[in-house]
Amino acid sequence: MTAGERNALRAWLDLLTASNAIKKEVDAKLRSEFGVTISRFDVLSALDRAGQAGQRASDLSKMLLVTEGATTQVVAPLIRDGYVARTPCPNDGRAVNLKLTKKGQRLFVRMARVHRQLIDDKFASLTPTQISTLRALLSKIDLPHLAARDERNAA
Repeated sequence: MTAGERNALRAWLDLLTASNAIKKEVDAKLRSEFGVTISRFDVLSALDRAGQAGQRASDLSKMLLVTEGATTQVVAPLIRDGYVARTPCPNDGRAVNLKLTKKGQRLFVRMARVHRQLIDDKFASLTPTQISTLRALLSKIDLPHLAARDERNAA
């Protein structure tokens, strides 16, 4: 293994460790305050961004980078608890759209506040310029789903 390969591997491990540690802390906080996992928060967040039109379940799976089966398992309790509604997809009778209910919107707003504060706390040691640099560096890694997400957010 070359020095460059070792350095890339170490960078990957550092990134993975930081990401997993932050995710674990956020998950614990969301579970303790709201009884909701970070996976369910991710679904609520995606559906909030989708707005009133909602999101096809299959598209939600692609966006979250998980299987449709995993999405079904995460979404089922959100539907049961009245946070998410299933409606027929207007363009495809075989598909379903998922969208936040009013109850789900209220929960998401409260959860997003806590989530945002936790992330702000984690990045507090970085300047805005350093955060921008970090994002720019990450964008240089060949991650097609990040590019697709940035394109969706720009639209």
